[in-house]
Amino acid sequence: MNLNQLAITLIGLDPENLEGLDDFKKGIRASITGSQGRQKSLLNDALDTAEAMSGHDPETCRIGLTRIGVLLELAMEHPRPAAQKVGSKKAGKKAGNDPKAVSFVMPPGLDAELLSEFVTENLEYMAQAESALLGWEKDPDDQELLNTIFRAFHTIKGTASFINLDCIMEMAHSVESVLARVRDGKTAYSAGNADLALKSLDVLKHILTRLKTASPGQPVVLPDQYEPVMAALKSLETSGQTAPVSVSPAALAPQPGFKEWLTQKSDIASGDQNGNNGKNSDEQSDSSVRIRIDRLDKLLDMVGELVIAQSMVSQDDIVLNGGHHGLAKKISHAGKIVRELQDLSMYLRMVPLKATFQKLNRLARDLARKNGKMVNFISEGAETEIDRNMVDLITDPLIHMIRNSIDHGIETPEDRRRLGKSGDGRICLEAGHSEGNILITIKDDGRGLSRGRIEKKAIERGLIEPAQKLNDQEVWQLIFQPGFSTAEKVTEVSGRGVGLDVVRKAVEELHGRIEIENAEGQGCTFTLRMPLTMTITDGMVVRVGGEKYILPTANIQVALRPAAADIHTVEGKAEMLDLKGQMLPVFRLHRLFGVAGAKTSLTEGLLVIVGEGVQRCALFVDDLMAQNQVVTKSLGNNMGKVPGIAGGAIMGDGRVGLILDIKGLITAAMTVTRV
Repeated sequence: MNLNQLAITLIGLDPENLEGLDDFKKGIRASITGSQGRQKSLLNDALDTAEAMSGHDPETCRIGLTRIGVLLELAMEHPRPAAQKVGSKKAGKKAGNDPKAVSFVMPPGLDAELLSEFVTENLEYMAQAESALLGWEKDPDDQELLNTIFRAFHTIKGTASFINLDCIMEMAHSVESVLARVRDGKTAYSAGNADLALKSLDVLKHILTRLKTASPGQPVVLPDQYEPVMAALKSLETSGQTAPVSVSPAALAPQPGFKEWLTQKSDIASGDQNGNNGKNSDEQSDSSVRIRIDRLDKLLDMVGELVIAQSMVSQDDIVLNGGHHGLAKKISHAGKIVRELQDLSMYLRMVPLKATFQKLNRLARDLARKNGKMVNFISEGAETEIDRNMVDLITDPLIHMIRNSIDHGIETPEDRRRLGKSGDGRICLEAGHSEGNILITIKDDGRGLSRGRIEKKAIERGLIEPAQKLNDQEVWQLIFQPGFSTAEKVTEVSGRGVGLDVVRKAVEELHGRIEIENAEGQGCTFTLRMPLTMTITDGMVVRVGGEKYILPTANIQVALRPAAADIHTVEGKAEMLDLKGQMLPVFRLHRLFGVAGAKTSLTEGLLVIVGEGVQRCALFVDDLMAQNQVVTKSLGNNMGKVPGIAGGAIMGDGRVGLILDIKGLITAAMTVTRV
């Protein structure tokens, strides 16, 4: 029986009834007799898998048959040398003309769930990098594409370092180094740069694919192209020149240990004393399933549409004034159910930050050891819940910030003692709620930010003029520029100016902001302030002329009708409200949005005092209408970013109400005051 016939026979095998498996195994044994090298190794693995399936449940057998199919497909290729089993964490090197392949050993004790998340997430980053690389080939002058590629490889390197997958970390680091030469002007762009980066992605993706079937402590064979690509990267990294590298599509190599895994799963087929019908006890206690985020988003969108539709029905004139008391009662009951459904759909996406904090704790420990530093990592508020979508967006920025704190912030024990500090550095990670927002704070007691070094670097890069005067906050914002770094040397941890760019972009996507408190020589505090969720807003509906706007209730402090004596004018332009001795800038919404028919006398309308952090201003409106919970809608890409507007919501009367961006309005009000 040849391999093609074996493959056809395999398709006919039923995991719920393995009749014919014995004949299939005989066919494999016959094929092994006439095979050699890598093909023989593949067929032996297939035979071991087939023999290990006997007596197991259908799901386990289905996994085994799938694995055999992969092995047969690989065996149909030209025979290759058998893989070498190497017992080191790093990839071994081929000795002379030794034809044996290179392997690395999976870290013992590696959590399977963590590995699965690592593979899934990094395959997504690689897809982003691949798309950007293809665009960069066509437009080498597009700096944003290059920044996107940098961020992807930087994140891949960081997460691989976190779980000690050195081969992935080293390749990603080398690609960064090559791209850095192009970005910094040390090497002129050539098609070979993007080509080599793409080939590196191919190799990395095949390594990740092989990790899906790998077991802790077991060797994993690297793709044949790993070493040639690494050699080319090193050559280009050091000299700026390299010869073309021919890389064919790498195959997914089988890994040993599957038979042992099946043996360990023997309890699955027999079930347990509680009658779980063979279900894994961990899965039974978890009682959860993994759902794609896009489907969860779709569910939330549909619930939002249901809320809007129910609101429109309840406010219809027939219901309000038609005298149909029975109908009104039924609609009211339906409204209660819809609100509960809306709350439930929101809770489905809320998860605690505990898992993220644990990951950061381990990251801080490993990085501190790698850098020869002593760090006491403290976390508080790990039970704080946040939207699952927001966790995905904020985890990578937090990783970058922890890495920066350890690499740039915390000094070595010797330096700390010399400065009169304790040898142990301190990093505190806190999370909590404030004014309807989620606050995540990272504070260290390291060297802090150096204003002088930041300004010097910014002048060198042409970001500011030598004579330009900036306040502290404006200087701190410079560190979020793409490629900005004051590090004296590039390490595997940081120094390429990628991390804080990632932080800023992620926080801005979440409609949040970053606040910095710094004491040079004593430490630095970064506070990330973001909304709890980006889909539901508790708001106060206000009227300005014939228009309605929504102010987030979390930002509203008080509403009042001012007396004429409370209003002051600065230089005949900016209006100020004297509120118990504090002067607050007044912002007229009808002027900002060009609303006709609105009240113009401040004493006839209302001033709503709103705050964002420590800043406050007074918004002038005609009247307060009602307090509602609204579904936030994007204005769409065609509208772009409108100053002072965070989004829109469909009101009960079917009209669109604009949700105001309090931060943007306060910034604009402060600007008017300074004019």
